[in-house]
Amino acid sequence: MTSIGTARHFQPKGTPGDVCRDHNRAALATVVAAEARRKGYGPELSDAQIDECAALAGRGVPSETSREAIRAALRPPLTADDAPEAVAAAVFDSLPSHPVRVVGRDGREFFLVPLPATA
Repeated sequence: MTSIGTARHFQPKGTPGDVCRDHNRAALATVVAAEARRKGYGPELSDAQIDECAALAGRGVPSETSREAIRAALRPPLTADDAPEAVAAAVFDSLPSHPVRVVGRDGREFFLVPLPATA
């Protein structure tokens, strides 16, 4: 299993801690949400199911804020057919630490992860 690493490896030296925590939360949420997708869980999954998926992903018990990010990552995906307003709302409502699930034209699913560009 590979590691998602931490934001300190990706962000410039001196990046504020809250920015790094948001980055880490979004990355963690995708790892746990991917396990949840494999098990067929959706955004209504229970805390016990999140804990199960976190354990499967080799992660510890998520905080309440991370649980919110995980559930957000499991919301119905955006598609190329969605209205621009719906896409904008999903993206901007996800900031700063909630991944957005999307389905490509080929049917594959992806998580869009907000990575801070500025502090």
